[in-house]
Amino acid sequence: MIRTKRIESTSPAFAASVVTWDDETGEAEKVEYDREGHTLRRAVVRRFPRERWDGDVVGETTWFDANDQVVRSTPVLLGRSLALD
Repeated sequence: MIRTKRIESTSPAFAASVVTWDDETGEAEKVEYDREGHTLRRAVVRRFPRERWDGDVVGETTWFDANDQVVRSTPVLLGRSLALD
């Protein structure tokens, strides 16, 4: 099942974020918006096929800036909550 949650924020960094995730695959996307509704940055979480797991690393989170350029990537660890901040 695919779920979506919108979160309003008082943070100076962003006004709102929308998180969409797939319960079956574990993949997710978070998009952060400014007060005018423009995309500031987004994160995409991908789960690797089981044969590509390396120890407790089971996927990767990739952050993109407003121009869709990769800013950073971090591992997704087995049994840990997704770090989407």
